[in-house]
This record gives sequence, C-alpha cells and structure tokens, in this order.
Amino acid sequence: MKKKYGLAVITALMVIFPMLTTVALAADPVWGNTQFRNLWIQQDRLVGVPGIDRPYTWGPSVPEAPNVLNETYAQSPGGQRQVQYFDKARMELNNPATGFVTAGLVVRDLVLGFLQNGDNDGDIQKGLPSSQTQVSGDAISVNPNTPTYASFKSVVTTGAPDGNSKPSAIGAVINASINQAGTVGTIAPPESLTVGAFQTETGHNIAKVFEDFKNQKGSITDPVSNATITNQPIYTDNPTIRVFGYAISEPYWVNTKISGVDRVILVQLFQRRVLTYNPAISGANKVEMGNVGQHYYRWRYIELGGGTPPPPPPAATPPLDYTQFRASYNKTGSVPLGGTGNRLNYSTGAAAIQSSPVYDNDKKVAIIATNGAGIVGVNISNFDTPTQAWKFQPTAVNFPNPVTVYNGVAYVAGADGKVYAVKTSDGTSAWTSPSSISGASVAGQITVDTDSIYFTAANGKIYSRNLSDGSPKWENAITGVTLTNSFAPVLLSDGTLYVAGNDKKLYAFKKDGTLVSSANWTPVLLDGAIQASPAYSNGKFYVATLNGTLYALNANGTIQTSKGLGAAIYTMPAIATVGTGTRVYVGTDGGKVYGVDAADVTNLLWTFDAGATQIRSSAAIVDGFVYFGAQNGRVYKVEAANSANSTSLITGIPALNTNSPLVNSGYLIIAGSGGILHVVR
Repeated sequence: MKKKYGLAVITALMVIFPMLTTVALAADPVWGNTQFRNLWIQQDRLVGVPGIDRPYTWGPSVPEAPNVLNETYAQSPGGQRQVQYFDKARMELNNPATGFVTAGLVVRDLVLGFLQNGDNDGDIQKGLPSSQTQVSGDAISVNPNTPTYASFKSVVTTGAPDGNSKPSAIGAVINASINQAGTVGTIAPPESLTVGAFQTETGHNIAKVFEDFKNQKGSITDPVSNATITNQPIYTDNPTIRVFGYAISEPYWVNTKISGVDRVILVQLFQRRVLTYNPAISGANKVEMGNVGQHYYRWRYIELGGGTPPPPPPAATPPLDYTQFRASYNKTGSVPLGGTGNRLNYSTGAAAIQSSPVYDNDKKVAIIATNGAGIVGVNISNFDTPTQAWKFQPTAVNFPNPVTVYNGVAYVAGADGKVYAVKTSDGTSAWTSPSSISGASVAGQITVDTDSIYFTAANGKIYSRNLSDGSPKWENAITGVTLTNSFAPVLLSDGTLYVAGNDKKLYAFKKDGTLVSSANWTPVLLDGAIQASPAYSNGKFYVATLNGTLYALNANGTIQTSKGLGAAIYTMPAIATVGTGTRVYVGTDGGKVYGVDAADVTNLLWTFDAGATQIRSSAAIVDGFVYFGAQNGRVYKVEAANSANSTSLITGIPALNTNSPLVNSGYLIIAGSGGILHVVR
C-alpha cells in the first residue's frame, strides 16, 4: 500500500488559527532534516508540559540509530530515501522535492517479515523472519512469556478482509486474549472496555478507547513560529491514513511485565502503530503508543543479522539532552513515587562511589563505576532481589568518573590514566587504551562521537583517542592555562569541543584538536572557577561558577546575561521546558536550587530551599519534576512548576557530593558515596 501523508499545510496553520503562546526550544532530538523536525515539533514539542497528558507520537530518537539514514526505495531519487527512527515510529522522506513525510508500515512488516523497498508489491522483500521482540512491556529477556510481533502473524489482515477478519461488533465488551504462541482465547477482562469503531478496509473492530485516542483534540505547536495552537486534532485531520494506518488485528488482552510487575493490558495492532491500554495507570489517559520505531530498527539491523547498524554521522554522543546529567532518557515510564516497597539498596562492595549511573532499560541493568569494586552492572529486573549482572575489575584500578555508554560499550577513565571500554552485555573488555597518560590521572566523563573519544587529564591537556581501540589521535594544551578535568568536554553536533580553563574562561577546540579562531569564539573572563559542565540549548551556553554566578553565553562566547545566586555552584545546569517556556535549574552550596528563565537568566522563576545543606548533585528534570541529591543525605523530588510541592524520596544516607540521579523508565537511580546504589521506582 502506498503511504501518502505530508506536512504541506502545517505552515498554513499560522494563518488559519490564532496564536496563543510561544514555546521555547529545549531538549529536542537532533533531526535528520527540516521536514522531520517540523512534524516532530508539531505533535511532540508540548509532551510533558503541565496540562498536556498525552504520550509521545514519535518520542526520542532511537539511541543507536543515525540522525538520518538512507534506505533503499525504488521510487526515490537515486533509489534511496531518507528515514529517521524514533521510539514510536519511523519517519520517511521518499522525495525531498515534495517535502512530504510519511510514516512506515512498520508494524505490518514486523509481523509478516516484510521489507518495503518501494511502492509496488514487487518492491517488497517477503519471507523474512517475523520479529521476536515484545509488542508491549519490558524487554523479552526479562519478559519471556509475553506476545511478540510474531505471535500476531496468524490473526492479522494486511489487505482486504480475509479469514482473520471479524464482523462488526460495535458496543460489545472486549474479552479476547492472545498469548505468545498466537493462541486466541477469552478472559474475564480487568476492565470492561467496548468496541467503538469498525475498520471496513480490513474487517477488524477497534476498541473505543483507541478510537477516541486517535481522534482526540488538544494543543499542538506551529513548527515555524513555535507558537501553541489550541483545540486542534493531535494526529491531523485524518489520523487513520496519516499516523496510525488501518487496524490489522482485533483488540486483545495480553499478559506482560511492566517495570517488572505482571500486568494484563489491552493491545491492538495498526499498520503503523501499536496502541496499548493499561488499567493500572492512574489518571485519565491510560493509552500509550508502543515503541515500534525502536523495535523495527533493531529487527531490521540486528535481529535479521544484517551486521552492525550503519554508524551515525559525527554528532555529540550522548545526545545534547541537558534535562539531566548527560544521560539519554526515554519518557515511556511512570514517575518514580518512592514509599514502602518502592526503594532498594544494593551494595556494590566498593569503598566509595564518586560517579553517576547509567541505565540499560532493555536489560534492566544499572551500570556504575566505583572505587574498589571496578565497574558493576546491577540487574534490577526483580526489584525485590537485585543481583550483580557482571563486574569488570582490573587489578588495583579505581574508577572515580561517570560512565558514558555508546552502541553497547561503556567508556570510563581509570585513575591509572587509562581509558577502558567495556561491553555492557556481559562486562568483558572491548579494549583498554594502550598507554596511560604519564603522571596524570584522567578525571571527568568521557565524551564520545562516531569515531573518537575526548577527555581532559590532570596535566591540563585535552586528548582524543580512536573509538575503535583507544589508540592516540591528538592532544593539545593552551600555554599558561590548565584545562579543568572535573567534567567531560562538551561536544556540539558541528564537532566543536568546549572545555574550561583554570583562568575562568571557556575554550573551544575543533574536532582535530586545534583551537577555534577568536573570530568565531571569544573566551571571556568569568567571575569564578568553572567546576561543573556547561549546558547547551538553543544556541546558548549556560555556565556556572564557584563565585555563585550563572552565565548565559552567546554562540560566539560573549556574555548575554548573568545572575548571581549567592553561593558556589558545583552542579551542571539542567534545562527543560516548563509550561510555555524553558528554564535552567542549578543547585548551590547555599542549600537552594534555582530555576531561571533560559531566555533571560536574570529572571528568577523558581526557588527550592533544602535548608542548611549543600546541593552539589546535578538535577534531573523529568516529566514535570526536578530530582536532586543533597549533602544532608536526602534525594528530593520537586514539581518543576511549583517548588512548594516536594517530597524526599530517599533520606538518611551519606552525603551525595556531586553524585547525580538518573531518572529512566520509572526508576530513579543514584549512587551513595559509601558504595551503595539506591533505586526508587
């Protein structure tokens, strides 16, 4: 079936509908082209803003996928079309001359084992294995009995009505279930849901909750002006064709695990999307979209044995997402609640931990670097009884630095001056840099792109090494200046690296290690030492100093505005959209966390006072809440729009120093300085 939707009319919305407010840019994906950007902004820019309770239409980019990828398509110029993979779907630009963006029939292809390489039936590669990935819930590795895409092969209809089609049953209660073997049965449903529509094109009933979800109205964003337009169809005026596709299955109840808990949820397959309804979700909106873009990418490039997925173009990795401590986050889980039964402590066996964790959601493994116990992977798939998944522990090497994970490899600097690359699947070594840095430890997080790693060392130099084996590429220094090694170099998508010096200035290096010319970047003298990583958003750097000042620097390094906050700042600025604007949050040694206007940091919008303590744990801002630790042994959760709404998720632990929380898929994970990994769900 030819796919037909596009964005030709989006810019016309500016004329047709009144503009109510402007939403600032923050924490968006790196888009492959302008057309993909426009579609994502229209439907997903407002997700997470207070008052907007719908889930992502597209979601974050698939972490291991390129920002834009060329795939075979017979009718595209040169036989190649541009695609970009997001968690919830795939965007396609078949003909750049038209600007029309389409969404792939990825669910159909996952179920039947098709690769659609053109408009015509003869262009479809058939007979490939169906995907063995779970349709919903936790990864199949920890959710082994749940239905996969392959489970639906004998119940779908992908063309005209056939033997799998059903008669219209509008108003009937849905009680059909399906298991992993593809066997259909009936159950007493956990909630009485009914059929609300009938897809005549395929002969399948559609659950009313899904039909209502498809046709909902709300606020969208104009991609040109970034203005919010209210009371609009979220999924365009033709959601069936443009977003979801036809229903290809009946709605079925399935058994699955979600965050390790057994659930019974309703699932229905459409050509382009999977919709789920979870009765256990609190609140009005219990419908979510499945991660079919992520699943399809992994099926096509990993499950089918097609070799290593194509590498992405040079870009900052992890993505330029400063909603928390440089850790990618997929907003698909619930907000961590804490309370009885929702917290675990895991002893790593380390004498101390001076870093922040990363989290592999597929494997439910938290990864942390330690002093005394090496690098540890902790399996929290069974929340009540976490276990060690693996450990990498070179003799007499401490790891006082955060881990960076890229394409299944964890990169971390050891106190011995070497860099270690460890496979996250089993904790075995990928490589160790062939030589240490003479007389200098490496401190701070490693920065990674597609072919190199970058870091600074105690000798005041910046280094680059090959991503493939750790062999040296270049090193550089600035005469009379010691480059700080307290944080990773900040890497932008154009390949420029930014590092602070001990002279209170921020310096810019090209990808080849040479300094950026003063015509393009001016290292301006700030009022204090820079000990925390700067953050970057929408053309500006946010830099904090130990003199207690937060600066906004222009793209050429000059000062735009600054705000004195009264006490030393050791935290990386965290940036997120709140309401209709963008805010920057920093914690201070005065025991306060401040939220200022990203457009003008002199405009103080939000303050939280933790009392007589110091805040050196960088904040994580996720789904409308600010999470951070303090020297008083507490981890706080504070509403990003209202600092009066706060709670302590963790109390009574040792001072957290600069260890920062990671919030991912419904978990908050933070390492205590005493060697304990704390997890809240």
